[in-house]
Amino acid sequence: MSRSFLTRGSRAAATGLAVALSTVLLAGVAVVAQSPSPAPSMTPMASMTPAASMTPAPSLPPAGPQPGDADFVAGTAAAPRHIAMQVNDNLLFAPNVLHIAPNETITFDVTNVGRATHEFKVGLMADALADLPAAPEVAGITGGSTASLTSTFEGEGPFGFLCHEPGHLEHGMVGYIFVVGGEAPAVGTVEAPRPVLVAMDDHLKFTPDSIDVKPGETIQFVLENQGKAVHEFQVGDAALVAADKVDGVKVVERDQIDPLHVATITYTFAAGGTYTFACHEPGHYEAGMHGVINLVP
Repeated sequence: MSRSFLTRGSRAAATGLAVALSTVLLAGVAVVAQSPSPAPSMTPMASMTPAASMTPAPSLPPAGPQPGDADFVAGTAAAPRHIAMQVNDNLLFAPNVLHIAPNETITFDVTNVGRATHEFKVGLMADALADLPAAPEVAGITGGSTASLTSTFEGEGPFGFLCHEPGHLEHGMVGYIFVVGGEAPAVGTVEAPRPVLVAMDDHLKFTPDSIDVKPGETIQFVLENQGKAVHEFQVGDAALVAADKVDGVKVVERDQIDPLHVATITYTFAAGGTYTFACHEPGHYEAGMHGVINLVP
């Protein structure tokens, strides 16, 4: 758990926010949005109804069949698919990683189970981060209420959602939307990294633990902590990762990924070499919390 790159001291403000898409964040690790594409067609719905209770939100997995399941039915403009979500006083969305079908229409039903007021802004991640009107929002979601917003997602994204209430985004109140199916994703570039979801949990394993990349490809790892333990993510030269030696060039690190949070880090893989990823929180690497990167021509 070297402190020489994204240092362990920079733990607070960076948690899910490692996506600074117009150039930035993560201490020199650039994360750049896909080049501008037509904004999703989105219509905010004004309804806001009382919630039944204000109990703390658990991790909330998406309900019902998911894209790729045999009985999955994609949402349409005439019959959107509803996704129930929660926001809470821990400044988290639950769930904070979603999967949708290409060009799918979704109605988000967002319930505030805490006391703090939140908003829900969704669309192309670059637009949402920049708080642009192209990514519509429903604001003023007060404790105990539910608000709904319907949107159609066109293109490959990258898409996401977040809260711009003061301090909430800085705390890591952000989520990611992955499009499942459709055309094979383009090879990631520095300007438009290919997003890859990596989950981690209390079993001290990564899912997946083997990832294929093209030589020279840039990958944005979206790191979802599904458990209660704190994790980290190192990626780069295999020997240096095994030795926990982070230099910010051959090996980069996303430190202090707190429970139920999501974070990102970006890495460009050279045409040759051996690459791995790992968690060096005490005892985690020794328990088998590491994976391999396969360079595939």
